[in-house]
Amino acid sequence: MTDDDTSRRPPRRGGPPAGPPSGPLNAPPPRRRPALLPVLAAVLALAVVLVGVLTGTGVLGGRDSPGAPPPSGTSASAPLTRTTAAGALGFGRTQRYADGVEVTVSAPSRFTPSSAAAGHTAGHVAVTVEITVTNGSEARLELATVQVSGRDGAGREASRVFDAEPDLGPGLTGTLLPGRRAVAAYGFDLPPRVTGVLDVEVTVGFDRKADVWSGPVP
Repeated sequence: MTDDDTSRRPPRRGGPPAGPPSGPLNAPPPRRRPALLPVLAAVLALAVVLVGVLTGTGVLGGRDSPGAPPPSGTSASAPLTRTTAAGALGFGRTQRYADGVEVTVSAPSRFTPSSAAAGHTAGHVAVTVEITVTNGSEARLELATVQVSGRDGAGREASRVFDAEPDLGPGLTGTLLPGRRAVAAYGFDLPPRVTGVLDVEVTVGFDRKADVWSGPVP
């Protein structure tokens, strides 16, 4: 081997063959933690839905729950604003029972009680209605079994007014023969702040259901 061949040979390098460096630079990448923002948003949405369901069912004491207090600015004893109660008959309507007995209550009208009237309070409004009972059954009807009561717009029982001038006496009395009718006037005393609505309940006998006539007071 000549000196020229020796000079042309590449110099020998020590150490391991060339390759990717080992150590921290070649370590596997760290695991990424899942994003928390979508998870938190889903949990928050579920909580909002759950609160809405519980409020709607009254578990959390919503406004419409049975034991919830009335909204601010209102009173539990405030008078009703509707002129006819649900399930009631309008004044002037006739209720006919299965045995043929019929009852009609006229619309109320105001009147001025006399100085000898009983049941009237000064400053209150007095109204009168006419109740007509027709005996369409085949038996006699004892009118003493007819019960009449009134309630004002706040649901309180109205006092009966008795007065000789508009013939407001004891009401329906005596015996009503089959095919006959009886008419009597009934007076009621209403506080001025709840005169907008009057409910009149009438029960004929003991085997017929009570019915209510409802409507505005003029």
